[in-house]
Amino acid sequence: MSLLEVEELRTGYGSLPVLQGISFSVEEGETAVMFGLNGAGKTTTVNALAGLLPIWSGDVRLDGKSLKGLDAPKIVTAGIGLSPEGRRVFPGLTVLTNLRLGAWTRKRNKKETEETIARVFEYFPRLEERKDQLAGTMSGGEQQMLAIGRAIMSRPRILLIDEASLGLSPKLAQTVFQVVSQINDDGTTVVIVEQNVGVLPYADQALIMEKGTITYDGRGAELEKSGDLRKTYLGDASDLH
Repeated sequence: MSLLEVEELRTGYGSLPVLQGISFSVEEGETAVMFGLNGAGKTTTVNALAGLLPIWSGDVRLDGKSLKGLDAPKIVTAGIGLSPEGRRVFPGLTVLTNLRLGAWTRKRNKKETEETIARVFEYFPRLEERKDQLAGTMSGGEQQMLAIGRAIMSRPRILLIDEASLGLSPKLAQTVFQVVSQINDDGTTVVIVEQNVGVLPYADQALIMEKGTITYDGRGAELEKSGDLRKTYLGDASDLH
């Protein structure tokens, strides 16, 4: 049994369907990368997994237990954390306060919260340097680090990251990818939405979406090494940057 199982998932916005019955699974301890052009359904998928969109039909299971019908707070408690597209930090609050808000589902355990903050600072030393700075005054890269760190604060079993490299320089994007790889190595399963094929070396599993369907589900190494596969499923790499 896989840690995450998505079965015939259909959802959308209002009466507009986006996901056309997608199915995939992610093994515990792996990093799955979801590629696709804008409008393919990637963000819709992770929002549905995080409980921000209702499941119209199908099912999402975490460690065999259905998440269907649960709201976002209960899904966080169950073990899924989301770093959303566009970062969405609280600009008028300090870095440290942003991180503490990420631990609200575990707020009764102060020792655990402090331990998790220390772990986030190990991953992103820049955040420790900026811990008393207002989040809105930081660079885009620093805000991305904060958004990921805030999601880690709930100590999720699965970390969802939507567009980690969006708006970042190639060098900073690689830095973020390397830290995400370290988070995965430390035992957190990762599902990352990307348009930047530079994340492929860190992908155990690659999923490619097109028009609300999954057109490829395979090993990341296979997709990375095979020029024919990359051309077939990703086209010109520049199209996905």
